[in-house]
Amino acid sequence: MNFRAVSLLIFLAALIAGCEPPAEQSSEEQTAGAPDVVSGASQPAGPAEGEAIVFDSAGTSLTLEELVTTGNVIWAMDFIAPDTMIFTERQGAVKLLNTTTNEITSVDGGPDVHVSDSGGLFDVMVDPDFANNGFIFFTYIKGLGEQSAVAVARSRLEGKKLVDTQDLFVANNPSDDHAHWGSRVIMDNERYLFFTSGDRHVPDNAQSTSSHGGKVLRIRADGGVPDDNPFAGEAGAAPEIWSIGHRNPQGLFLDPGSGVLFEQEHGPTGGDEINRIEKAVNYGWPIISYGDNIWGDRQPEGTEREGLEQPLAYFKPGIAPTGICIYRGDRIPGWQGSVFSSTLRGYVVRLELAGDAVASEERLLTEWGERLRDVVEGPDGSLYLASEAGKIGRIVPVESKL
Repeated sequence: MNFRAVSLLIFLAALIAGCEPPAEQSSEEQTAGAPDVVSGASQPAGPAEGEAIVFDSAGTSLTLEELVTTGNVIWAMDFIAPDTMIFTERQGAVKLLNTTTNEITSVDGGPDVHVSDSGGLFDVMVDPDFANNGFIFFTYIKGLGEQSAVAVARSRLEGKKLVDTQDLFVANNPSDDHAHWGSRVIMDNERYLFFTSGDRHVPDNAQSTSSHGGKVLRIRADGGVPDDNPFAGEAGAAPEIWSIGHRNPQGLFLDPGSGVLFEQEHGPTGGDEINRIEKAVNYGWPIISYGDNIWGDRQPEGTEREGLEQPLAYFKPGIAPTGICIYRGDRIPGWQGSVFSSTLRGYVVRLELAGDAVASEERLLTEWGERLRDVVEGPDGSLYLASEAGKIGRIVPVESKL
């Protein structure tokens, strides 16, 4: 039986069960080269062994350098030094990569991670004051008996060991569900942590101010709740909430150039979004969406409604977005200010913005054929990418390969 037939049978079986598989969940289970369960689109199988990937973008000839392959799902990356990356593997490992020698060093310690299906160790963020305090922040799945919840933890890196690990936040919507976790974490210039939490397949969580599910949240670096959070002091509300109405937000980035907080999330069947996040704003899920089929036979009530924010950009069919960053380096001048989204569909999306609108869209690295989990700008101005196959690569100009 071919893949199209299998996909059709899966889709029909889900309809009969009254539970259409969500776009992001099918993306998690997708393998490179196989047809997507929702869209039927196939990802490229990748270049022939030893074949270099060279392409043009924004007037520059670029190439992809593959640095390492670990064989495990790499979920997130950050840098503790100009030539030292710290990265997470979903199975719970934390590792360091020397980006000059490609040597990998395992790090002991860290959060006690609950690993299940698509859950485990997620984001990693290096404290901007790392040189003085050694702090590393993580998002991960915390086991709570038969259930689990999204958590934010802080550790201190001493050589090859994480010490003094403590939870700063544990979501108040534990579940035995195995997807729609979120979750990313960033820190602003005032040392507030912003992070995301998915709806855990309970769409109405996203509109409930008593639930952490389907939210962008904000706390202090020590785990305390800022008094100026929009729902702080409101009876019955979760005081950590910053914005509501999100589905499964797996991308979060604070643009150092503009100060804008960007978030991106998986839509239901299509309708993936990129949003500009603002305090107390409702981004609509599950009331409005450009995707279809919220859960079972439930449908969104449209694409617009007064009082509900529109996305900066949406994608239909979906792109299965993961990490997001804004390029502010000078190594590839034509990319200045571009939004980059890594995707599970096997490519990177580059958007050029004009004010509050998308001026152009470009899809890169379709030849690589990798399900991409994260995209970050390195200290050297290269664009680094991580994949579910455990690959880390970087995009550099052809004439200045490292």
